[in-house]
Amino acid sequence: MKLFTHLLTGAGLALAVSLSAGAGSAEDIKIGYVTDLSGPLAGSYTPTWEGFELYMKAANDAGGFNGNKVSISLDDDGLRADRAVAAAKKQFEQEGVVGIFGLSLSSTQGPVLTETRKAGVPVATSFSAILDALPPAQPYTYSTGVVFEVAGEAIGHLAQRIVPNGKVVGMTFDSVGGRAAMRHNMEIARKLGYSWDEVIFPIRTSDFTPFAQTAAGMKPDIVVGHYGAGQNVGMIPALRAAGYMGPYIIASYGASEVTAEEAATLAGSPDNIYMVSRYVPGTADAPGLAALKAAAEKYGVSDPNSMHVTGWVLGMLAGAALEKCGADCTRDKLDAALASAEIDTQGLTGGPITMTAGDHYGPTYWGLYKWDGEQLVQEGDWLRRDAIEIPLQQ
Repeated sequence: MKLFTHLLTGAGLALAVSLSAGAGSAEDIKIGYVTDLSGPLAGSYTPTWEGFELYMKAANDAGGFNGNKVSISLDDDGLRADRAVAAAKKQFEQEGVVGIFGLSLSSTQGPVLTETRKAGVPVATSFSAILDALPPAQPYTYSTGVVFEVAGEAIGHLAQRIVPNGKVVGMTFDSVGGRAAMRHNMEIARKLGYSWDEVIFPIRTSDFTPFAQTAAGMKPDIVVGHYGAGQNVGMIPALRAAGYMGPYIIASYGASEVTAEEAATLAGSPDNIYMVSRYVPGTADAPGLAALKAAAEKYGVSDPNSMHVTGWVLGMLAGAALEKCGADCTRDKLDAALASAEIDTQGLTGGPITMTAGDHYGPTYWGLYKWDGEQLVQEGDWLRRDAIEIPLQQ
């Protein structure tokens, strides 16, 4: 695996292996991946899966882990909890995976984690997570993604770089994670002297006009959208059409620079569109992007963005744990390896990914970006978050 580490630090990474989800040999290390590839958040989760897959293809090309290649069982949950549970149980009961990665919305995660914990199967999520699942350590549960409460608080602080006072209007769809993020955003905003109002709409909303009109009517000084890529692409033009032209923050729950570009195009203006992200966009000057871009070019993935980076970093965590797990990797060994993993992300976020026995999330770093009409440009330094400020229960 030292060879793989060396190759991933250079710009000239050469790849020559095909990784087929669900296909492998008896010698392969079998892992699972469950996510939404066909439901309302498929636009967010698909590039994250692609980033993870690219990392594993690169790892296999470099010899795998302890001489073993990785095969992945991939299942689409369609953003439905029953399908997510069925897929996870199939993977650990019938296909013998040593761990499961990915997962989708917070509403699907809880039921899956109930089953995987009973079975002793380690799970590492790449996207949404809530402190009910990770406070900050639950058995067999890890995340390199966005814990909503932490993200909400980071956004609350970073908004001051845009508008130092006034009214914040938070918007989300009606999900456990969205409400958690918005609650913590609200608490920090009020603590910093802002007034607050909010708009909540159904997850499967396709017409954003009435909700945008409601938000614009609240006369905000800044609006924050706590939802996925598709909702941002719909909401930003609707807000502009409703007369709100002020700052809008895209929270990176599956959103990326592609989201900002599409929303700006539909809105007819690139002005006042911001994003708060744990991971860098594909246009950033980060050493770790070289290997990702080389893999993307080799395997035909166009223009990798921050959601590909999100999946790639989850792959880095999985790879480090699989290497540490040893040639005879079991679920318990993989769990122990995940609980002591530390990943140098090579600039893909503001610092290392660090797991400990008592903290399965670790310190996180959050960047504020502004859309300049061509790309996301970081505004100021990374904001480090070691723990939440607002109690989980009040």
